[in-house]
Amino acid sequence: MLIDTLQTTINTLDKLIAITLEDIENIKHAKHEEVFKNTNIKEELANKFGTLKSQIDNILVSRNKPLEEIFTPEEETLFNIFREKLFEFNKQHKRFSKLAFSVANFYNTLLKKLINGETVGYTDERINRSNLRIKA
Repeated sequence: MLIDTLQTTINTLDKLIAITLEDIENIKHAKHEEVFKNTNIKEELANKFGTLKSQIDNILVSRNKPLEEIFTPEEETLFNIFREKLFEFNKQHKRFSKLAFSVANFYNTLLKKLINGETVGYTDERINRSNLRIKA
């Protein structure tokens, strides 16, 4: 039971890592629509991971053994892989988050300058609200 759950969890983390790496490259190439498409997929995988993690916790707690006796050698190997994958996902997700925050900050700053009529380019021309035509 634990072996199957750990393998499924590792596969889920592999998918999350792959999509996150894809999103990092998409942000670098300004393919923002591709990043948005992956949001629902990543959310589903994250929810699945949460469920699997709870199952792992429940299995380990139900064993009611001393720590050194909880795992079989195969389970211990898989658990170590699980921890490595979790660390890798955490690292890549932090990279993605920093890039996403930077891009969002850039666009928000640009929009604020456009709406407030501040200087936007190399010249001293100002943009005022009457020059902005926003289509609803």
